[in-house]
Amino acid sequence: MSIGLFIAALPAFGQSALTVDLEWKVSHKCSAESPALTISGVPADTAQLKVRMTDLDKPAYDHGGGDVAHDGAATATLAEGAFKNYKGPCPPNFYNFGHDYQFSVEAIAADGSSVLARGNRTQTFSARTAKKD
Repeated sequence: MSIGLFIAALPAFGQSALTVDLEWKVSHKCSAESPALTISGVPADTAQLKVRMTDLDKPAYDHGGGDVAHDGAATATLAEGAFKNYKGPCPPNFYNFGHDYQFSVEAIAADGSSVLARGNRTQTFSARTAKKD
């Protein structure tokens, strides 16, 4: 990994890092139902979580995501289907290698614009990596 990529992956000065966890299921293939996400390390003064999914193998495709109100807990559990503007993974090579997808999360303050923390999680979605329903 180059130093430039490493630095870009770090949160901005003064921000903490979020931990993002998820589990793909086969039923998420080509589905509008987002997977459940667990986000840890959320700052106490977070008012909302902004979530976006990107296909790293086809980044121009908009998979969407959503904004979810946050109750101030250090860990947020977002249920399956939490996002209204979401298009699930649908890689043409699902039964072989699949695609790599990244969920990016920002913790947003009550002012609606200040980013308190950032985090992301990259996982491959394929028949080999998705949990059978």
